[in-house]
Amino acid sequence: MTLSADNGDTLALTGASLTAGIGAATAVVDAAAFGSAQCLSPFAAGTFSGQIVICKRGVNARVAKSFNVAAGGASGMILYNPTLQGLATDNHFIPTVHLENVDGSSLLGFMSSHTGVTATFTPGTATVTQGDVMAAFSSRGGPGQTLGISKPDVTAPGVQILAGHTSMPATINGGPPGELFQAIQGTSMSSPHVAGAAALLKDLHPGWTPGQIKSVLMGSAVNTGVTKEDGVTPADPFDDGSGRISLTAAGKLSLTLDETGANYIALEDELFKANYPSLYVPVMPGRMTVQRTVHNTTGSDIHVMDIKIETPSDLRVTVGPRGLVIPANGDADLSITVDARDIPLGEVRHAAATLGLGGPRFRFPIAIIRQAQPVTMDKTCSPGTVAVGGTVSCTITLTNNSFEAASMDVTDQLPPQWSMVAGSLTGASPRGNTLVASEILDAAEPPGVTASSGSAPFGYVALAPFGVPAVSGAGDETIHNFSLPAFVYHGNTYTTIGMVSNGYLIPGGGTGGDVSFINQSFPNSAQPNNVLAPFWTDLNTSAGGAQRAAILTSGTNKWVVFEWSAVRNYNGTGTNSFQVWIGLNGVEDISYVYGSVLTAGNLGFLTVGAENQYGNRGSNFYYNGTGTLPVAGFNGVDVTSTPAQPGGSHVISFNAEAKQAGPWKNCTILNSSAFFGTEIDCASGVTQ
Repeated sequence: MTLSADNGDTLALTGASLTAGIGAATAVVDAAAFGSAQCLSPFAAGTFSGQIVICKRGVNARVAKSFNVAAGGASGMILYNPTLQGLATDNHFIPTVHLENVDGSSLLGFMSSHTGVTATFTPGTATVTQGDVMAAFSSRGGPGQTLGISKPDVTAPGVQILAGHTSMPATINGGPPGELFQAIQGTSMSSPHVAGAAALLKDLHPGWTPGQIKSVLMGSAVNTGVTKEDGVTPADPFDDGSGRISLTAAGKLSLTLDETGANYIALEDELFKANYPSLYVPVMPGRMTVQRTVHNTTGSDIHVMDIKIETPSDLRVTVGPRGLVIPANGDADLSITVDARDIPLGEVRHAAATLGLGGPRFRFPIAIIRQAQPVTMDKTCSPGTVAVGGTVSCTITLTNNSFEAASMDVTDQLPPQWSMVAGSLTGASPRGNTLVASEILDAAEPPGVTASSGSAPFGYVALAPFGVPAVSGAGDETIHNFSLPAFVYHGNTYTTIGMVSNGYLIPGGGTGGDVSFINQSFPNSAQPNNVLAPFWTDLNTSAGGAQRAAILTSGTNKWVVFEWSAVRNYNGTGTNSFQVWIGLNGVEDISYVYGSVLTAGNLGFLTVGAENQYGNRGSNFYYNGTGTLPVAGFNGVDVTSTPAQPGGSHVISFNAEAKQAGPWKNCTILNSSAFFGTEIDCASGVTQ
């Protein structure tokens, strides 16, 4: 596409299209100047007089934009991405070119700095482009995954897929009538590639389980050359899992893994132990060893010729045994040890192990997030730089932050150039140049929560008169998450909160799994947790009433107020109006207040109270007939809490004499009943 201004300046851009081009220089206008940059609705006839119209991608379908500008009299469209999103060759209603975000910025810059801009563009032509690039829309995993299995497992082609189409689309989103095919993109295109690949493997191996098929698709996937959406940065397991599926390799691979449904349930809190064809540890201690059982599906022994490890320099991965032989139609165990002691807390690392099988190779991706464990260990040694003959003082503090008593078994082997100063060791027993300690640490105390009589700052203050709109989409069994200024609850600071139609809030936000019309007695470990419940019963906003949220101020202090206004019970009888006031002033300030509430219909299934995020401490102000029932004008219920308190702690200290010059590193190893694996904390320095 070439743009020309009336001063003679030009701009050449390359985009994507399968429509006809526009050969004659045609005036270009931006739809933003006509009130709708994204071309969301059909423009009135005569809005344009044959111009090429610029539309911003987003909200409505891409082809709908071309329909909308054509309705207004446009002869062509330039569609641009506001962010990196990939290009699509849709069946547009008028000649259209699609630009990526960088070219879109150049286009807008040219338009803003020039007048009398016209454009021409060529018809779309088939062009070879870079493959194995992750689509911007592709579903990603990441550090937010809490289960011990990372997603996605694999990726597959999902961009510019030639697919069937209807010649009679039901809506304008289907494009113009008469087209039997389309070039389409989406996870809906990638998914059938994987399903078809699995079906072909099932045809080759009718006896294979779904787990075995998945393991082969993962183990044989192509990883080298797959990039993030920028086309340059290598993709990682959070982008593509094991990689892009390769049927050529999958059809030749005879090594499989499988797991039972019963084991997935039994290991639901430690799924990294499951016999899965990848490893993801969301809460990684210093070191961990897991097992995987591989199965040989052939009638001949499989010899593991070599094991290639790909890992960053601060992560050590070992896989064994070396020289493993997997018997014909039999199983063998692999031991995978990951040592993350040198990785700072909160950081992510990716690695992989590839088994050489004398033919196709089996690749096993690894992802870990280094995290503090329920029993924490803090080690310090000073000074870091010491003269020969000088003394280094070390302190090791162990604290139980879990809510159960926990064992601690500590081992610390001093560097060979150190010598323990006699009589300096406390909290442990010496064994030569090693110290050991074993102890049972008392459980931590969870955050406490109390719901008791109190008063809201200003009573019930209806939000509608302030012009506060109703929450859009609030209805029956809905949740809406809000971002807001920081507030404090049981010692934690939150900046998000979920508002549930059934009369409760979830500090920190929630998902659909946190929506329940069945109220609970607090505390309750079942979802939802971390609940502020001013009036938890079966409510239905879509049957009447509204939900609102707003920040109110007294001029000195601020509160965010969540209101359920005249919301109906699910059975349609009566309405309920109540609010939660949450202070935004750096201290905990939470109260419930009531306008008009229906008491008779709610007595048997109503909770007023609160609980902590673990569901192990809570308080009922009222529950199913027991306690004080809020009535109209009740002002109100105050929620107060106490932060979690650490459990038992143990301190080990010692002095060591530095005997030799050179760098030193001293590591303490902790094993505990509170977590799987081994925590390792090291101190390092140099002797001069």
